[in-house]
Amino acid sequence: MASADRYDRLARIDGFPLERVRSARFAVIGAGAVGNELVKNLALLGSGTIDVFDFDRIESHNLTRSVFFREADVGQWKATVLADRASAVDPSCAVRGFVGDFRDTLRLRDLAGYDAAFACVDNLEARIALSQMCRLMTTPLVNTGVDSRFVSVEVFPFGVADDNACYECHLPESAYARLAERYSCGWLRKRAWAAQVVPTSPITASIAGAHAAAAALALVGGGSPSNASRLLVDAGSGRSNRVDLPRESRCAGCAGAPDRPPLIFARRSVHALLGGDLLPPGAELRLSDPVIAGGGCAQCGTGIGDAYVLKRASRFDDMLSVCPRCQVRSMRVEIRDLFVARELLADHVQHAGRALDTRFVLADTAQGTLCIELEDDIP
Repeated sequence: MASADRYDRLARIDGFPLERVRSARFAVIGAGAVGNELVKNLALLGSGTIDVFDFDRIESHNLTRSVFFREADVGQWKATVLADRASAVDPSCAVRGFVGDFRDTLRLRDLAGYDAAFACVDNLEARIALSQMCRLMTTPLVNTGVDSRFVSVEVFPFGVADDNACYECHLPESAYARLAERYSCGWLRKRAWAAQVVPTSPITASIAGAHAAAAALALVGGGSPSNASRLLVDAGSGRSNRVDLPRESRCAGCAGAPDRPPLIFARRSVHALLGGDLLPPGAELRLSDPVIAGGGCAQCGTGIGDAYVLKRASRFDDMLSVCPRCQVRSMRVEIRDLFVARELLADHVQHAGRALDTRFVLADTAQGTLCIELEDDIP
């Protein structure tokens, strides 16, 4: 238990929400350079719970930008090392590390319990996915981005006010074009694709971590703006600029999508989702992750194989388009994320007991939209 003297200087700051910070719960996605700086600041502020999610291991190049990593840590999981070291900053803070892709390790029901989530990641897909999850659960999102000179910190105060912009509202078309470069024409991940490495520095990481922590204080202290905003900082000149981000009516991510639909739970099997009274046959289903719905060779007719059906498409790369019999790229793979309930059950009745390999399903029914989180075990 920390002594009161530990927080004496913080408590003397006019309007500092010390008790609120002490009980706050934050989710930090990404344990790299910005994640290190943000967790450091949140721990120094005495935050109650800080959960860190990352699937990567520490490499040598991380050591020049990540305050909590040491030479002996190379090869260890970023999330666990960061959590262990940050716990020593303030032992009364509960800092926990979760190894794995947050899309698999961070459940919607848990996300709903955080005061804010922070995107400290380096790829567009992760930012889009986290924005969608936060919008559904009305959990405020703080998104960070850095390079060698510039810093961007965006605040999306989902739940603070209605009709807020999401991360995708102001993405340019070129961003989606870059995203598409990672995939083949059949939307299988290209095996030969290599992500662009963006040079960064400890200076921009520390600036991003500071502003993200300041956003956390505003969110838990009640001083957060009611609309989304973006702060741009030039680390070289010291100049900064803040702009509001209005909601875009034609946004690919949130146009026509409900905020905080009722959240229910079901087992992952097709039968559990569709075989009972949970959903009407005409319900329109939107899967959080596209799955392989079928396919076959255009030359010899060889089927895609039952082992792939209803599996998440992101688990495979474009080698799946090579027919095992013809040994050429003649396999047509059907990838879908939209179904009608009766169609999914009828087309995949032989797979009814198999797990539907997606994280959650948005079901549009006559009574409204439901968000169904699929789990292996239902408490």
